[in-house]
Amino acid sequence: MTPSPLPGTSTPASGELRRVAEMTSARLMGPRIAAALGADRPVPCHVLDAKYEPGARCTVLYRAGDRLVRGDLVDGGPGAPEVRLSPFPGDPDLPGLATAADPARLRSALRDALPGGGPVLRCRVDLLRYRPGRRATLAVRLRGPAAAAGRPEQRLVVKSYHDGRKAAAVAAEAVLLDATVDPAAPLRFAPVRGHAPELALVVQEHVSGVHLDDVLTVRGARAAEALRRAAAALAALHRQPVVSSRTRAIDRELARFRARASRVAEVDAAAGAALLDLAARLAATARDVPAGVVGLVHGDCKPSQFLLREEDVVLLDLDSCGRADPAGDVGTFLATLRQHGLRRSLARRGSAAAAGPDEAPAELFLAAYVAATGGAGNADVRRRITWYEAVAAERKALRSFARAPRSPLTRALVHHGHACLDRLDGAR
Repeated sequence: MTPSPLPGTSTPASGELRRVAEMTSARLMGPRIAAALGADRPVPCHVLDAKYEPGARCTVLYRAGDRLVRGDLVDGGPGAPEVRLSPFPGDPDLPGLATAADPARLRSALRDALPGGGPVLRCRVDLLRYRPGRRATLAVRLRGPAAAAGRPEQRLVVKSYHDGRKAAAVAAEAVLLDATVDPAAPLRFAPVRGHAPELALVVQEHVSGVHLDDVLTVRGARAAEALRRAAAALAALHRQPVVSSRTRAIDRELARFRARASRVAEVDAAAGAALLDLAARLAATARDVPAGVVGLVHGDCKPSQFLLREEDVVLLDLDSCGRADPAGDVGTFLATLRQHGLRRSLARRGSAAAAGPDEAPAELFLAAYVAATGGAGNADVRRRITWYEAVAAERKALRSFARAPRSPLTRALVHHGHACLDRLDGAR
C-alpha cells in the first residue's frame, strides 16, 4: 500500500499530532466504532496497533468487543478527527481477505488452489495475525470425506496479501527454498500447498513446534540452547542458493530513513532530530563497513520467526526474502533481542536515558552464529553485524514512533544505535 498524503496536512504540526492522539484514544473512538458496528450499547474498545507516518498516513487497529476494526485518518480539523472505519474482514487493501475469512467462500477457493482439489465437508478459520493494509494470516482446518472416515483433518495457514505480485513471489520462492534446502541442515520451511493469484492468497502447510519467543521468556540452559539452534539455522539459510531475484539495497533504506526522520521532525522536533542524527551517522559510516558477500537473506529476522522442533528449526514468514549481506539478518535479530530488553528496562525504570538492553542473549546468539559460519577469527564479520544492528535500531526506532509517538522507546533505540556505532569507532 503506497502512503498517500493526509488531507489537511497544511494543519500545523502540533495539530496533526493532536489529531493522531485523538485517533489513538480508545475512550474517544469507542463510541464512534460502536455506532459504526450498529451496537445499541457501549462496547469495550482497545487500540491494538498503529502506523503513523507524519504527513502521509495514520492507520490504527482497534478491538471493539469481539470485532476488529481498521481506522484510517482521512480528513479532519479542530477537535476530533474524521476516520474511515473498516470492520474486519473488510480491509480495502487486502483483496482476498473477505474470502479467506469466510469459511464457505474459502472452502470454494481452496478447491481450486490446492492440488487435486476434492470435496471439503467443513472449513474452520481462525485469525492469527493482522496487519491492516499489508497482510493477514489465518489458521484453517479442513475436513473432507477422509476426515469423516476417521482420518485426521488437514491443517493449513492462509496468508492474504495486499499485492498479487508479492503473493506470487512469496509462493514461487518458498517452493524453490523447499526444493534446495540441504537435507542435512538443521533448517526447514513451511511448505507451500497452493496459491490463489486472483485473490492474492498463499496457502501453506501448518507446522507444529515451539516459538523461540516463548522459550526466551524463561532464562536458563533451555533458552541458551534454543538461541544456539536458531543461530545454526540462520547460518544454514545463508548457505542456501540464492533463489530470490529481489535485492534488498541498503542505500535505498538509508535514504528512506532520512526521508521518514525528516517527516517526524515536522511534527516532533526533538524526536525527529534524534532520528535524523542517527540516520546521518549511518550514511556517513556506510562506506567504512567492510563489504560482505551478497547472499540469501530472510529480510525480517527476529525470534518470532523461528519455530523449534525436536529434529530441526523451521524458519517462518519469508515474505521479505531477498539478496543482500547476510550480516543484516544477524543485526536485525540482535537488535530485536535488545529491543525486548529495553522494553523491560523502561517498564522498570521509566526513563529512556536509564534504560539499557540485556546483552547476554544477544552475545550468545552472535557467538553461536559466527562459530556456525566459520568466521570466529574474522573481525570484519563482527564489524558488519554491529553496523547492521545500528541500522536495525534506527528502523525499529522509526517503527516505535509510528506506533506510539510519545513512547520513550524511540529515543532508547536511537541511543542503542549510536552505542553500536561507538563500538565500531572504538575498535578502529
